[in-house]
Amino acid sequence: YIIESHGETAIIDVGYGPPHSNIIETLGELKMSTEDVRKVLITHRHRDHTRDIKRLLEENDNMKIYIHRNDRDIVMENLKIGKDRIYTLYGDENVNVGKAKIKVIHTPGHTSGSICFQCSEIIFTGDLVFANGEYGRTDLPTGNHKELIKSLERILTLNINAMLPGHGEIIFKEARSHIKLALKNAMRKQATKHDNN
Repeated sequence: YIIESHGETAIIDVGYGPPHSNIIETLGELKMSTEDVRKVLITHRHRDHTRDIKRLLEENDNMKIYIHRNDRDIVMENLKIGKDRIYTLYGDENVNVGKAKIKVIHTPGHTSGSICFQCSEIIFTGDLVFANGEYGRTDLPTGNHKELIKSLERILTLNINAMLPGHGEIIFKEARSHIKLALKNAMRKQATKHDNN
């Protein structure tokens, strides 16, 4: 996703890179360049959201990567990124892009450093939650199903209408109904796990 406000541009998650996706090509199609981007906001550590960071950084010396501290080190190590290019997020702070204020919400579960970004009534959920009651996997390193449930409960307290997930359908209105269904499904799975133990 690309956010532009009053002459400043940020990207939320950059994708895997060629041949799967190409953020640099996408910027070109929008008559933008990597030089226009000052901030890259990362929802979580997985390569399908982060791998193309390296190419962006090579093209723009002024770009910073914004990532939660729990996912920071693994991304820095995997992509060989220096600390000088990283801005560490902790949750419950704001990132300004032009005049747009983007709230950072720590939402562990899919990974321990997963975060969502809220801008007005829009939430960018990464792989926490998707359309139609789907939610992110918790069986990968640092995933935690109980934490995911708490994170879903947390974002339900927010004033949101639209949901832009890391994969799949974008929800332009009534996002809360999709999140409520995901929470119901996640709680059902947790109860089933508990019953089987």
